[in-house]
Amino acid sequence: MSATATIIERIERLARISAYPWNLTRRVFSPEQTEAEGLVRGWMEEAGLTTRRDPIGNLIGRVEGSVPGGPAVVIGGHIDTRKDASRYDGTLGLLTGIAAVGDVIRGGAPWRHAIEVVALVTDAAGRFGLPRPGSRAVVGRLDRDALDLDDDYGVTLHEALQSQGLDPKMLPGARRSADAIVAYLEIAAEAGPVLDWAGSPVGIVPALSASSILRVALTGQAVGAATVPTSGRRDALSGMAECILDAERIGSARKGVTVTVMRVDVESMSTFTVTGRATFGVCILSCDDAERNAAVTDLVAAFEGIAARRRLEIGIDMGIDPDATRCEPGIVRLFERAVEAAGHPPVRLAQGVATDAANMALLGPVGLALIRCRGGVGWGAAGVVETADIQVGLNVLTSVLATLTSGTSAPP
Repeated sequence: MSATATIIERIERLARISAYPWNLTRRVFSPEQTEAEGLVRGWMEEAGLTTRRDPIGNLIGRVEGSVPGGPAVVIGGHIDTRKDASRYDGTLGLLTGIAAVGDVIRGGAPWRHAIEVVALVTDAAGRFGLPRPGSRAVVGRLDRDALDLDDDYGVTLHEALQSQGLDPKMLPGARRSADAIVAYLEIAAEAGPVLDWAGSPVGIVPALSASSILRVALTGQAVGAATVPTSGRRDALSGMAECILDAERIGSARKGVTVTVMRVDVESMSTFTVTGRATFGVCILSCDDAERNAAVTDLVAAFEGIAARRRLEIGIDMGIDPDATRCEPGIVRLFERAVEAAGHPPVRLAQGVATDAANMALLGPVGLALIRCRGGVGWGAAGVVETADIQVGLNVLTSVLATLTSGTSAPP
């Protein structure tokens, strides 16, 4: 069986391990995750990796380099899933990573740095409401108070760790130092349609998108719809509708920026009453911080202008905006060269979905590639990643992995 056929067969096998027969849901520290982890551990060992679990429950498979105990090139993925997940969610990158390690070992060329494939505890389904605790612990950003977080049944993270045979007191031992990581790599199914539009099987991520959040409140006057002429009203709902259309216009005008209106709320009124108050949220995403900030400025100006013209009071709350996580330019170029060597044009695209790379970037350089998913729904249950595209993704990852583990410097 080819390496690609093995990846697909294993993806299908893991997809059958679910809390529900009607969709794929594999919550963190559940019996389903334990069963799936047992399979992944076996596949890691079959590929030549030595396995262990760290104190937070990350499953680590490692093959040593020329210096035992030296720094490693790390490939990340996850076994637990969100609710109603795609069969590729987390596992595509994990299994492709295992296959790439097998290719490097069989290649026979000496490698300097160790290689690790890590199934990170992601809590993708939000069991404890703490995203990516596995990578948080690795970079030393998991607060001990997080152990008191509980799920819908009152089970705390502390208790869940104990149920897995893990000692919460040893949690600081999950932390890794920066000199233990050469680079962190991820490969996953694209969650959008860009690669499908571009006709390319693999895309390279220059940065993970960061988000700005606006919460807008418009206040007008609740008056009788039958007695107040339309031209004389201060209608908050009409004002919100105009703001939404302007948000779409501004988002469409800026390359590399997405603008999404969310959580629309309208004050409850009796029948035939003009709306007195409406609120809505706006999420602005981009991997270019300057473009994102400029879009925020344009949106605020547009909303304030609409409110003034319609004689509405306006309040705009802004969240604290993080910076986008930049991928290492040299690793981006390595991915691009590997895609070109596979006979395809390199396509750059943003990763709009938060991943463990945002945390792992605190330890060292990161690199991400995405594999085309037909229909642009790679993180949903309906997505399909084709065999030929997985083969290209495997070849690309193997090429980058071989270069980084050899000790060769990434190109500037």
